[in-house]
Amino acid sequence: MDFTFTLAPSKDDVSTIYQGLVGFNREHFPTPNENSFGLFIYDEENHIVGGLTGQQFFTSMHIRYLWLDENMRRQGFGRQLIERVEAEAKKGDIVNLFIDTYSFQAPTFYENLGFRQTGRYSDYPLRGIDKIFYQKRLNTQKSR
Repeated sequence: MDFTFTLAPSKDDVSTIYQGLVGFNREHFPTPNENSFGLFIYDEENHIVGGLTGQQFFTSMHIRYLWLDENMRRQGFGRQLIERVEAEAKKGDIVNLFIDTYSFQAPTFYENLGFRQTGRYSDYPLRGIDKIFYQKRLNTQKSR
């Protein structure tokens, strides 16, 4: 056996590990159901000035990135993005929204929108900065 640490693994090596994990998980997730999603705000010149992207995984949506141009902040556009994603989620069988943020970004924003903190990495990625994880359970009309 040879253990090799690298700061720049090849795409093939990363894919080998990922595919091995997918195979291991197959017993619990026999039919992968993962889709990307995005919601974008365009200005008059058709440039993106804000939006969010993420992954839908079975009955959960993980918002990976949310960004607004500096001119768009503190005007309610972030709230509108979250509310619109929630509306789309409720059209399907989505019961959870997940998002993470850094302590210097928007924890209060997410808490004010009903997200509940579920975890925290302290001093990550640097001392004095925390990465905070949030979940929001959605009230859906569909029966289980």
